[in-house]
This record gives sequence, structure tokens and C-alpha cells, in this order.
Amino acid sequence: MKSDSSQRSLRKAVAAKLVAGARDERGVAAVFFALALVLLSPVVLGIADLYLGSTQRTQLQDALDAATLFAARSNATTSTAVDAVGDKALAANLVLPAGVTLVASTFTLSGDTVTGYAEITAPALAPSVWTHANLKASSTVVRGTERLEVALVLDNTGSMQGTKLDNTKAAAKSLIDTLVAASANVAVTDPLKVSLVPFAATVRVQGATSLNSYNTTTHSGPSIPSWIDPQAQAHVTDGTDIFASQQDRFGLMKQMGKSWAGCVESRKQPYDIQETAPTSGTPATMFVPYFWPDEADYNDGFYGTVNDYLDDGSNSSSWSTRQKRVAKYNTTLSGSVDGPNAWCDLQPVIRLTATTSTVKTAIDGMVASGETNVPMGLMWGWHTLSPNAPFGDGAAYSTANLRKIIVLMTDGDNTMVTPSGWSNNGSYYGGLGYIWQGLLGITSGSDATRNSKMNDRFTALCAAVKARNITIYTVGVGVSANSKTLLQGCASSTDKYYDVTQASDLTAAFNSIAGSIASLRISQ
Repeated sequence: MKSDSSQRSLRKAVAAKLVAGARDERGVAAVFFALALVLLSPVVLGIADLYLGSTQRTQLQDALDAATLFAARSNATTSTAVDAVGDKALAANLVLPAGVTLVASTFTLSGDTVTGYAEITAPALAPSVWTHANLKASSTVVRGTERLEVALVLDNTGSMQGTKLDNTKAAAKSLIDTLVAASANVAVTDPLKVSLVPFAATVRVQGATSLNSYNTTTHSGPSIPSWIDPQAQAHVTDGTDIFASQQDRFGLMKQMGKSWAGCVESRKQPYDIQETAPTSGTPATMFVPYFWPDEADYNDGFYGTVNDYLDDGSNSSSWSTRQKRVAKYNTTLSGSVDGPNAWCDLQPVIRLTATTSTVKTAIDGMVASGETNVPMGLMWGWHTLSPNAPFGDGAAYSTANLRKIIVLMTDGDNTMVTPSGWSNNGSYYGGLGYIWQGLLGITSGSDATRNSKMNDRFTALCAAVKARNITIYTVGVGVSANSKTLLQGCASSTDKYYDVTQASDLTAAFNSIAGSIASLRISQ
């Protein structure tokens, strides 16, 4: 906006030109100038006046837009309170030069809409010739009332190592920042909550948990969730346990001087793709802690053994007998040996929280390791949003103005491969146990058959999640044609699948997702 001194300078310049012209006594020129003086001077002054008015109107509109938006972001719940906030914000944003006066400003709240109005008056350059009405502006902001619960389900498998994981971290944090900025516009308590589920062959539901005070009689202890079944009773019942008799996995870890790293196995079907709350009366609904058993001694000829961390203490030639022998666990392991926690080195799940800085810190700590079990990752993403145990952090599905969203990113196919070399277990141990335990619904089969079974569970799980009115975005990073089809089908709509061919494009994809989630806007 031009200052008062600028306006005076303009008047003086115009007057000087007029005086100079009046002194021109050169015959016809003087006559023509006299006519021009009468006809054009009001026009020149009017044009200048219009320019100044247009500039003032633009600055008034900008200041009012900012004040209305600020009022909408406030926690004010009445028009009186909104008006007080808006007036204060407008006064801070609107700079008025000398001679210009704010004659009216009001901010009103109607439902979820905040409307701002302001009016100023300013002197004209030629008020006796050109008059104009006060300058007015209005602004409307639709106040955000929608709450968001967002689960980030991110692939942390070995193939993500390096630049791909680095780009994933940057993209995920950028998405959070965008959602945080948008949530500042929403006048409800905790408008944004976010959870994080890094996944590989398993999911780490909590950080390392000491077992020093674990009670082997009651099978309970500090920080041990009530929904964990240390005895794996569902496995014992159907004869698929890794031990010959019922054993308390935490009790064995305690004997070895180890903590529980926090990983779990998938539940038995059909609960592997259901949000059914765990109950001890139905062991299959409980979660079995991850426990990779000591496999047959490498030094006794079982070459290719994947995880041999104890002396079997037996000359039996049966690998199965050696593996299931319980007495050998009465040995203290050095702190550097993972033992039963091998490959459980993921970043732990971050439960649904309004403290997004905690989620971003966890994202920075993600590491890449292990095979790919997308269904298990997606299932725990659902658990973090569900109002049901094991977490129960999500609001009820019937909550008004609430959207639940899962953003799922992966770079590969589901895998449960047969190890090369010694392969008596038929697979590596992981979130699906060993293949012979049947958690996948089969006890053997080629790698392709296992992949197909995992894909089937994934498709069924996607349908179950969407049936709860949870919106799913999927991102495939250089995935195969088969995985692309699966991820497209899992997304809530075709525009919610992002096919990323280069890891460097991840941030753009995540920013696009964030943009489609954000809701507050200036509507007029």
C-alpha cells in the first residue's frame, strides 16, 4: 500500500506539470494545453486513485484471509470468541497508512464455517471529482473437524538396504510434516494420531523387555502384555510346537540370561487376518512370542544350520530330537549372541500417538533385515488403528468426523523361502514360524506355492480392512508385475496406488498421499 507521503508526492508531480503547462505561452500550444488541463487532469487523478484503491483492496483481502484462517484454527467455539480472535489477528496483519481507517471488522462462526468481513475508508486524490465507496473484503474458511488416525506400514526387509530405505525415511517424515501442518487448521483435540509399523518376516510389537522378574509359575511379568501366550498353547494343542512338550518361551529366555526382543509370530488362521481381540479362553487368538530355537549342531555334521547357538548335548543323529531338546537351554548366552531373538532387530512398532516427533524419531531408527511378510505388516497396521485389543488405541469405528488410514509401502514379493544347504525345517524361522508348523495353511510346498498362499492371505486381509471403512493407500517400489496387481487391488481405489519405479520418487508419492488426506482449505 502506498504511504501518505507517496500520495502527496504524486499530487505535487501532477500540480507541477499543470503549472508548467499553464506558463507555456506559445500560441496554439497554450490553447491546447489549457483544454488538456481541463479535460485530462481529473482523468489522471482518477487513474491514480483507482490504482491506490486496488492496491489497498488487495492488501486488505490478504490480511483478512490470514485473520479468518487464524480464527478458524483457534479453539473458539462461539461467534463472540471467534470475533475476538479474528479482530486481534487482523490488527496484527493489516498495516494502515495515515488517512486510512478500519471502520468495521467482524468474524462469525456458523457450524463449521468461519466468515470474516472487513471495511476500510481512504481519502481520494481528487475527492471533489472522483468519489468512491469504502473498500470491503470478505473471507470464508471451512473449519476442519475431521480427525485422522494414520498407520504407516513400511517395508524394512533386506532388499530395502541403502538408498531405498533412506528415501523411505525422508518420504515418511515429509508426509507426517504435511499432515501436522494441515492438522493445525482443525479445531478439535488431537486431530492427528499416527502409528508406525516397520515389518519384515515378523513385526516387533515392543522394544527389548527384561525377563529378570518374570514369574515362570504364573507366566507373567513386568511389561509382558496380557495378550501374549508364552507357552504357545495353540501350537501345543495341535502338535505343531517347536518343542516336544509345552514350554514357557520366556522362562527359557530367562534361563539363558536373555531379554525378549519384542517380536511375535502371526496368529493361527483365521485370526491371522482378523482384528478379533485376544482372549486366553481361545488360545489361537493369543500372540506367541518369537522364539527361534537352537538348531542342530553344525559341528556334528548338520552343515547349513542357520541358527546354532547352543550345544545340543546329545549324540542323537536326529536333527528334530536335537532341535527340540529343552535341557540345553539351561545355559547362559553371551550378550552378543541373539539366540532366540535372531533377526528380530527391527525398529519396534510405535502405537497410535499424537506425538508425531516420536514417530519421526523411530523412522530414523529403521533398519533393513530379513524376508518379506506383507500380510503381517498390514495386519499390525490394522491392530494399531483398531479399537480392539491387543492395543485398543483406535477410536470406535462409529466416531463422527473420523477417518482411519493405512499407508502401506513395500518393494518386493511375499517370501518364505527354503534355505540353501541344511533345510530340514523347510524354511527359515520367522513370523510364520517354520513352514511345517502350518501357520501359512500349508506344511510344505515350493517357494512359489508359499508366495501364492501369502498373496491369498494378503488379498483377503485387504478386503477385511476396507470393510471397516479404513482407507488404504499402497506404494510399490520397483515391484514385480504380480505384486503391482496385488497392491493395486488392495488400495481403496485406483488413484490410491502409487507405482514408484525409482526410490528417489518416494517423497513425491508420499507428498501426494499427504495432499489428498489434508482437508482444511480457504473456500472463497
